[in-house]
Amino acid sequence: MLRRAFLRNAAAMAAMPGTRILATPLMYGEQDLLPKQNSARDFDFVFFTDTHLQPELAAEAGCAKCFNQINEAKPEFCIAGGDQVFDVCEQDLGRAHFLFRRYRQTETELASKVYHTVGNHDVTGINQRSPVEPDDPEYGKKLYEDNFGKLYYSFDYKGWHFVVLDSIGIRYYKIFSPHFDGAQLAWLESDLAAVGPTTPVIVVTHVPIASMLGSFSSEERRGPVVANAYAVHSILAKHKVKLVLQGHLHLWEKLQYRKTEYLTGGAVSGFWWKGKMEDGSSEGYTLCQVRGDEVVTSYVTYPWIASEHRT
Repeated sequence: MLRRAFLRNAAAMAAMPGTRILATPLMYGEQDLLPKQNSARDFDFVFFTDTHLQPELAAEAGCAKCFNQINEAKPEFCIAGGDQVFDVCEQDLGRAHFLFRRYRQTETELASKVYHTVGNHDVTGINQRSPVEPDDPEYGKKLYEDNFGKLYYSFDYKGWHFVVLDSIGIRYYKIFSPHFDGAQLAWLESDLAAVGPTTPVIVVTHVPIASMLGSFSSEERRGPVVANAYAVHSILAKHKVKLVLQGHLHLWEKLQYRKTEYLTGGAVSGFWWKGKMEDGSSEGYTLCQVRGDEVVTSYVTYPWIASEHRT
């Protein structure tokens, strides 16, 4: 049934001018919902990431337009993949409080529950330009926790286990270093052990665990993945991880390793509200349709032309 649905999508897209047909179901500007065969197991959710909300460049209007389109698909919940705001990592505390407040107000446009992931731009002071010093009580992740809750956690939904991780390590003075610390890895191992090896699992992280771009990055940049990806891989490999949802890179990319799909979910903000990314990735989000023991993922854009909203 899923293969037939994909072929229908591909045929429909072939008639659309300027649309590329890829080896995975990729949708531009439409939300083609697959029929649900089992209401007790089948469900839809949306993964959106890198909203980078700021008053400039009409980011609030862009997020609102995106969120209202998401509502049309009636997902049972959403997962935000990090970098909710742009950006508290290099701003003063007044601006940081202001940005979180404006984001939370904008997110009320969404009709469904939202689970959040911490991104590097959501963490106060971890940039050399920031006036906030490490001895300030609001330096680091406190404001994020005050606004969104736990940094890493898990939840269950209709027989699936979801794990949301914190990939934003702070190893150096006011500089973030993407990695998972030992306490979090120990928690992850314990959390998944309690679930067992047969429950399907979906993992969420802001900085990717795996990305093809890692092959193209200079040694100085250390690649756009967490530094100790091997450590989390060794834990996930013991379990039935079907999907890893990732943000940070502002492109939509799929990798398959064994039976796990690693998906980098584009960006609601595109090129930080300045248009498409250099590789042509448009502003958008990922529709995830759980059918039985599988997940069909597709990238959905929304009607937004950055140049028309510049002031």
